[in-house]
Amino acid sequence: MKRRYQLLFILAIILLVFSCGERCYDGRTAIMYAFHAEGQLLRGQMDLEDSLFTLGRVFWIGKLESKEVIVVNSDVGITNAAMTAQLLIDRFRPKQILFTGICGGIDPENAIGDIVIPEYWVTHDYGLYNQDGFSTGAIYLHLPEKAGSDTVTFFPVDEGLLKTAENVKPELKMILSRAPQIKVGGNGASGNSFIDQAEKREWLREKLDAQIVDMESAAVVQVAAVNGVPILVVRSCSDLAGGSGSSTARDELQEFFGVAADNSAGFVLEFLKQM
Repeated sequence: MKRRYQLLFILAIILLVFSCGERCYDGRTAIMYAFHAEGQLLRGQMDLEDSLFTLGRVFWIGKLESKEVIVVNSDVGITNAAMTAQLLIDRFRPKQILFTGICGGIDPENAIGDIVIPEYWVTHDYGLYNQDGFSTGAIYLHLPEKAGSDTVTFFPVDEGLLKTAENVKPELKMILSRAPQIKVGGNGASGNSFIDQAEKREWLREKLDAQIVDMESAAVVQVAAVNGVPILVVRSCSDLAGGSGSSTARDELQEFFGVAADNSAGFVLEFLKQM
């Protein structure tokens, strides 16, 4: 009987330690990205405290710019991003989420290398096909501040985080002998397709007034909204979504991916300093 109680005591201690392994990291700033290279600069500068593996994701826990953070790679696409965001919120209860990475430029005024931080995000391939073609539709969901269901097409990022972003002035790497510009506001669009077509690029601009396009952010902003977690998305244009005329978006992506990813991460580092 005594041995049985000893075993139960040891099991209780193990369970307590396991629980603390996640709950002890509540309330940190979470940083997400989709491609491995988008997180290299961040992980390289982390003062790493711990790493936890769950459902195929590694959550790196430590400090960046003296701020307590959790960093995770969501992998590419709407579904991966949404799954990772919800897992992150359920397990670690972050006080806010920053999503960093590359994007395709849509607005003609956006050049390769520019940092764009939209105020609103929309899923561009969620909608209706009929005899008139495709039109983007509203998403039915439950928001924490409302008793019943609601419909949302454009999901806003956090106003406070967006305001802080307006005052962040990092040193960015030059691209094509040009200093990247930082643009705060406007709309971002996300979908499960890599856009390398001038016609689709023009459609995104005309129908959604999109500044940029990617494959994750709208899903993460939606998940954050449903959970009541503040979020900000920082993106750097690695290509022009098939609209440059002289080269394909895929070619531009291969050439400028690294510097665009580092510029976006560099902005996040400077943002953390000013939080």
